[in-house]
Amino acid sequence: MELAVAPSPYRPSSPSGSDPLAALFAPYVERSVVGMLDPDRIDMVAEDLRAVQRRRKHHAGLLVSALVLSAFRGPSDIEGRWLDAASIYRDIGGCDGGMTAFRAFARKMLPVMQAMLQRRMKQLVAEAKTTELRGRLQAFADVLIPDGCAFKLASVLSGISPGTGQPAELKLHAVYSVKAQTAQSVTPTAGSIHDSDGFWPTWEPGALYIWDLGYQSVDRFVDGALAGAHLLQRLKSNHDPIILASYGANGARRAIRNADGDRVRLEAALAAGMVHKSEQLDLDVELVDRKKRKVVARVVCVPTQGEDRYYLTTLPRATFSPSDVGELYRIRWEVELFFKNWKGGVRMDHVHRLRNPTSLAVSVTASMLAGLLSRDLHVGLAHATDDLLGAAAPPAGDAISPCAA
Repeated sequence: MELAVAPSPYRPSSPSGSDPLAALFAPYVERSVVGMLDPDRIDMVAEDLRAVQRRRKHHAGLLVSALVLSAFRGPSDIEGRWLDAASIYRDIGGCDGGMTAFRAFARKMLPVMQAMLQRRMKQLVAEAKTTELRGRLQAFADVLIPDGCAFKLASVLSGISPGTGQPAELKLHAVYSVKAQTAQSVTPTAGSIHDSDGFWPTWEPGALYIWDLGYQSVDRFVDGALAGAHLLQRLKSNHDPIILASYGANGARRAIRNADGDRVRLEAALAAGMVHKSEQLDLDVELVDRKKRKVVARVVCVPTQGEDRYYLTTLPRATFSPSDVGELYRIRWEVELFFKNWKGGVRMDHVHRLRNPTSLAVSVTASMLAGLLSRDLHVGLAHATDDLLGAAAPPAGDAISPCAA
């Protein structure tokens, strides 16, 4: 049966035949992709770093672009990753010189890709300094979250990159910046290197650092507090600091001393019932590092899902209640999502079959560059959506600038 009246389309096409949504989003996508993967700029960087000679068969810029773009494809093993890169390389104008020549030239691109990665991360951190965090985070210069992520490697690399639970592992130690929405630094090590050993920063005054139990260190905590940073971490069960005072729900302060006037540690004070009887605890504690430097910090206890969770922090009591401290710690999940994107979204988890250390470094660096490109695309599309909804155009400082000098 034919309809008497043909229905009109839900969204009529543009009179010119172009899609207005495509026209809106295309400039942001182009600026992000070309900003990072401009083949001619990459080629100039390769020549500046003397990674290649002027007369050559392969094009450095096209090959690096292909390596990065291959991170967005999803076959199940790393050999497919290299074949994908070679296929993309040919599709975008590169020559077909065989896989052996392709791999050899790709390995020469490692210093070029590492330079691109460092420059882009520095640019993002510099751009982020001109912005402000919102809400309760506005009081901080930034929120920085250190964490590490391990990747299984071929056992043949066990002598080069030994692991803990695996014969061979690669570990990436990253410091994630909430302002920049990406890592401000990444350090690769063998998997056997502990997370805590991979994090001794140059402290940023006014920034909030959040880390998990793996980074427990009195020396690091005291160092950061004296440098003017704000610190927040989970408290290990075996950490038993000296208690100076307990604070009730109404802010009343109670000094903690035993019957002899001596100071008491946390476990003894809890066992003796010397702290305020409250669902949440808020305590002053004293920390002393190996250099005999002292700082006064807070220990708060916030019941969560039937479990008492203790936090050690320097956040001021006048501004942040124990509940606020527990909520702020949840921001640490940002770095977990960041690593999740690296592992699955840009194929970082496909390195377990690599046997050549340089090939491993090339693939990992390409995945990290792909992660930055994904971040740039996300930010660019968010700006485009704001424009679509009538918001102001993004400021000039938010433009995606080329990573190559």
